Amino acid sequence: MNTYFTFWHYGAVIVITLVLIALIISTLLHSKVSSKLSIIFTYTLAALGFMFTTILVIDNYTKKITLSNVDDYRFYPTEKIFFTGSVRNSGDYTIAEVRVEIKIVNKDSAAKEGEPSYQSNAFAELIGDAKVKPSFFITTEVVATNLKPGQRKEFRIIMPHPSYFKGYSSYVRAYGQ
Repeated sequence: MNTYFTFWHYGAVIVITLVLIALIISTLLHSKVSSKLSIIFTYTLAALGFMFTTILVIDNYTKKITLSNVDDYRFYPTEKIFFTGSVRNSGDYTIAEVRVEIKIVNKDSAAKEGEPSYQSNAFAELIGDAKVKPSFFITTEVVATNLKPGQRKEFRIIMPHPSYFKGYSSYVRAYGQ
């Protein structure tokens, strides 16, 4: 069973935890420090922030995914968009989950000229106003699990095509966890 962490993640967590423990012991051994609890709390918050940042940086270097052969086509009878392609682990470590995120944006001819066919309001979209039609949709799906280094996996994602879209532009990205 593979997890989210590699041995680099575990090493960083262990080193940061040991440094935190040493700082806490050092603070407790000082007799002149009057507010030991607030100093320990500050050390803990700083260590957690540093640990989070370190894990993100390690992810950036250990989880490398290559997206290739991405193609999309619209199936008119069902008003669906089919996205096909493949993901490949181009790093040196196994990736527990590979997700593909697809964003489709309305390609309205009136909007290209600077005059949208309907008024899009971000606040109205947030609260769910029925009269406001969203100008984009995002779908994220897990397309591979436990992807070994160098391994490739084909995927197919189906999205609905809104009837009021005059066309669409698609943006596809893949990331690992």
